[in-house]
Amino acid sequence: MTNRFRNERIEIKLTTEEKELFKKKHEMSKSKSMAHFIRKSVLEAPIFVIDMSIFRRLQTLIGKNSNNLNQIAKRVNSTGIIYREDIEDLKKENDDISREIIKIQNILTRKYMNRSD
Repeated sequence: MTNRFRNERIEIKLTTEEKELFKKKHEMSKSKSMAHFIRKSVLEAPIFVIDMSIFRRLQTLIGKNSNNLNQIAKRVNSTGIIYREDIEDLKKENDDISREIIKIQNILTRKYMNRSD
């Protein structure tokens, strides 16, 4: 026992539901042993850290756009008039949203391309 390569031990506690999920994933993995499954899961699985600020910005832009669209719809329904400036503002807001979506796509593409190297 003193010559064992892996001599560090970790213990975790799980709820009944967590243990069942653990067992199912272990069975699906076809790993040789529970220790092998845990080592593979922890040491080989990638960890993704997602910066949610860009999504919050996108959510803000979409919210502003929706509010402006509702205000324009109210005015058009009550007066029958729509202003060119309102349309231009909506176009600008949609362009801002499109730019944010392109930023997200670029970030995801870079992460994916770096992972496949």
